[in-house]
Amino acid sequence: MQVGIIGLPNVGKSTIFNVITKANAEVANYPFCTIEPNTGVISVVDNYLEQLSEICGSKKMTYASIQFMDVAGLVKGASKGEGLGNKFLSHIRAADIIAHVVRCFTDTNIASESPPDPVGDIATVNTELLLADLEVLNRQKEKLKSLARTGDKESGRLLEFAQGLIAKLNREERPDLSNLGQSQSSFLNQLDLLSLKPVLFVANMDDSQESKELYRELAEQVGEQNTVQFYAQLEQELIDMEVSERKQYIQELGIEGGPRPLVASCYNLLDLITFYTLNKNEARAWSLNRGKKVTEAAARVHSDMEKGFIKAEVIGAKQLLETGSFSAARETGRLRIEGRDYIVSDRDVIQIRFSV
Repeated sequence: MQVGIIGLPNVGKSTIFNVITKANAEVANYPFCTIEPNTGVISVVDNYLEQLSEICGSKKMTYASIQFMDVAGLVKGASKGEGLGNKFLSHIRAADIIAHVVRCFTDTNIASESPPDPVGDIATVNTELLLADLEVLNRQKEKLKSLARTGDKESGRLLEFAQGLIAKLNREERPDLSNLGQSQSSFLNQLDLLSLKPVLFVANMDDSQESKELYRELAEQVGEQNTVQFYAQLEQELIDMEVSERKQYIQELGIEGGPRPLVASCYNLLDLITFYTLNKNEARAWSLNRGKKVTEAAARVHSDMEKGFIKAEVIGAKQLLETGSFSAARETGRLRIEGRDYIVSDRDVIQIRFSV
């Protein structure tokens, strides 16, 4: 999974990036401290994986991972060249999800022209994302026009589709993408339009009552299910503490610290589940979209497994830990044989049988 971190300047994007990835990206109290994108990869904490690895005596464990990318702050008018413009947005077009950091803290020392305004900040950034996408679509429209003039019927159909998208975005409406044809889907996949990506709003908090009120405004605007709280400055100050000491301190404050809530929110928004593969060499966790067949899980592991799929042995991670081994799971009938149409469940342990 790739997560692109965006937001206005000085809302705490790079501080959050550092806390999550411990990458030590430059942080300063002035606009556009981040110019070149910062990238970092974290492992998704998984309470099952270590226990599962012991069952097979696996030599190593590989957690599911998430790549985070922190780009320069957007400002009003970025599409017209204000600030750093929006050219750097191309770096996060490949992201699966956008983490939009919103200022919900009240630091009077921050370099900002106005007090925190979560709803207004969202509107500013959304407008710039829309304008960036319209620029991409209008370029594509001109290319398709040229091709359509040569009599290319497919280009003509895509031109009509692109013009419909442009009209919708100009009205700040989200287009209905539920019944797209293959060529339309391919066209959109190539463009990676930012305004159509899933967005998680990350409220950068402090421990004040005003911060709580700002978060309430944010949640009312975008829905609490699309938000997550993050205490970036506090987390930065505690980053060098011993894990147990840091955990106790955060619990005393009554907040949930670290990247886990953010990671969990990303999984929920993308509707991802986790499945496992186990052998003597490696115990590994994989992410997969909910509702996918076991053949698609096989493809995540290796393309040969999908092509030569014969069957899968499947058991829930909790059940396997309860039985203690694959052989005991087989003897008790808890290890199931599934065919290619099996829909993978969250925390399945899957052994793929295939031929090449």
